[in-house]
Amino acid sequence: MFTLIQIVQVVALAILLLVLLVLFCAIDLIVDLKKKDQDISGKILIKWLFLSYSKVFYPAEPGSSVSKKEKVNGEKEEMGNYSHVNAGHGRKEPEENITNEAKSTKNKRELKAKDFIKIYYDIKNPLLRLFKGTMRNLVLRCGRCDVAFGLPDPADTGMLCSILFGVFGSLHQYWQNFYYFLEPRFDDKVLDLELMADVRMRIYKFIPTFLRFALDRGVLRTGWLLVRTYR
Repeated sequence: MFTLIQIVQVVALAILLLVLLVLFCAIDLIVDLKKKDQDISGKILIKWLFLSYSKVFYPAEPGSSVSKKEKVNGEKEEMGNYSHVNAGHGRKEPEENITNEAKSTKNKRELKAKDFIKIYYDIKNPLLRLFKGTMRNLVLRCGRCDVAFGLPDPADTGMLCSILFGVFGSLHQYWQNFYYFLEPRFDDKVLDLELMADVRMRIYKFIPTFLRFALDRGVLRTGWLLVRTYR
C-alpha cells in the first residue's frame, strides 16, 4: 500500500511531467479556410503529441441566409413593439439620482492628451520587441494567403491596399516561405479570402519574450497609470 506522502509525490511528479510536456513539446496549427461572400468553409486542426482537435466549417445552405434575414427582421419588429409599449409606462428617475450621477461623472478621472502621448512612447518599443519575438518563435512550414477586397469608395480601397501590402510584406520578412496575393477591386464591395498555413510553436520559447514585455519599465508605468485612472 502506498502512503499519503508517496501518493502526493507521484501526483506532483505527474503534474511536473505534464507541465514540461506542455512547455517543450511542439504544438502544430494547421489552417485551411476559404471565405466567399458570406460563406466560410474549411478546417482548423490543432495537434499536440497524440492529441488533436479539429473544427470544420461548412458553407451555408442556400435557404439558410434567407431564413436568418427573416428571423432578424422579425426580432427587430418585436423589439420595436416592445419598446413602444414600454415607452408609455416608463418612470421618471428622481432628481437626486440624476445629480449624483452628474457628480460622479465630474469626479471621474479621464486620460488627457498628454497621457496618451506618454503611453505611446512608453509602450511603442516594447510592443515592437514583443511582435518581433513572437514572429521569430513561430515556425511557419508553409503558408499562403489570397485576398480579394474592395470598399464602396475607391479612395478607401487604395488606402486599404497600401496598408495590406505593408502588413503582408512585414510578414514575408519574417517568414520567407509565406506567399500572398492581393487583388484590390475598386468597383465593388467585396472581401474574399483563401488562407492556408502550417504553423509549429513551442510555448517555452515565448516565456522570455513575454516576461521582457511585462517587466519593461514603460509597460509598468502605463499599467500603473491605467490603474490609477480607472480604479
